[in-house]
Amino acid sequence: MNRPVVFYEQLLRERRRRGWSQEKVAKLLGIDPKTVGRWERNETFPTLQLHSELCRIFGKSAEELGLVPDESNVPGAPGLRSSQEQEPEVSPDPHPSSPGERLLLPFARAVQRQVTVSSPSQTARIEERIQGILRSNAVVDHTQLFGADTFIKKIKDDISTLQASWVISLCGEGGLGKTAIAYEAVARYAAAAGFTRIGWVSAKTLQLLPDGALLRDGSTELHWSNLVKKLADQLEIHLGDNSSGWITDFQRGIRSLSPGERCLLIVDNLETVEDVDEAIQYLGSNSIVNPHKILLTTRHALLGKVRYLVERHVKGLDFKPALHFIRSLGNVAIEEAGDDELRPIVEVTEGNPLLIKLFVTRLFMSHLPFPLVLAELQAVNQRLGKNIIDYLYAESLSVLEQQCGKDATPYRLLCNDVR
Repeated sequence: MNRPVVFYEQLLRERRRRGWSQEKVAKLLGIDPKTVGRWERNETFPTLQLHSELCRIFGKSAEELGLVPDESNVPGAPGLRSSQEQEPEVSPDPHPSSPGERLLLPFARAVQRQVTVSSPSQTARIEERIQGILRSNAVVDHTQLFGADTFIKKIKDDISTLQASWVISLCGEGGLGKTAIAYEAVARYAAAAGFTRIGWVSAKTLQLLPDGALLRDGSTELHWSNLVKKLADQLEIHLGDNSSGWITDFQRGIRSLSPGERCLLIVDNLETVEDVDEAIQYLGSNSIVNPHKILLTTRHALLGKVRYLVERHVKGLDFKPALHFIRSLGNVAIEEAGDDELRPIVEVTEGNPLLIKLFVTRLFMSHLPFPLVLAELQAVNQRLGKNIIDYLYAESLSVLEQQCGKDATPYRLLCNDVR
């Protein structure tokens, strides 16, 4: 469709009438002032959430401000929705005041239908349901995150925006805390971002065998059918009796939810390239996103594989947060060590929380003096480089085996939990 040039004429006129600058409007909305300028030049358009905020700060209706939602957020408009969805019928205004308003009217009414405000009791129920899903399904092993608040706020922005970032990927090597970051972002902000339902599954398909080999679990289709069933149960989407049709049932069911429902699907632990490709295939991301979103944690970059993607790269802890983390794990020897004494741990592990935890656990389980274990770590790092994680893991399992027998698993669980 062609966009008429009068879309934001009323908004511009109202801003100038009040003597407000673009900077003031942007500050009230918490956005970049350049964005307001682009609206007024018809280069881009506010999301539905920002339409609601604009109405609030100006104290006027959507029609009075001449607001039009982003096309991708209007039912039936070109965008991400299923081609089978039809634009709802809208009764024409019997007294449109101008040709421009006649063009805007269906969109202005779409804003009124889609921007809904939950009551306090509804919000509380949604928050309770989201927290219950997380408690029952997200396996995390942390009481506090170190140095992650800024990164988590970026995820908050990604899940809160009503356009573009329909698939959000947290990628990075193992042990950086991707799962913990995803958990905190969802727990803190999913309800406030407007999500009414969430589903959390782990797509982990690898098992570590006693000989150190990685084994990928059985049938791919069966694996993803089971994951989709878990998501459906959490989202309260009904699937048919025949498991062979669950994937199709799920895609159809999530598209059939009422307009007020928004789902956030969290798929944790996409460990291999095959896992990534399967997630795209079986979740059918291109057909279920908007207004729903998918949040993934993976070791692999997805740019070029998934449409509508925002990718966030998780990195190791900076020096100060890493020191706080080390001391939170440590014994008296570590607590009393100075910053410079602990610096080699941060340098050798590159701030990777799992490597740090492995080192501290090695220290505890070996009962060796701190300087000796640190010297050992530095010597091994010079020889092995990136393979130091294999050394620490193997050494810790060896000590466990000596103390607890070959079936001991606590350390394996530790490694699985810190992702």
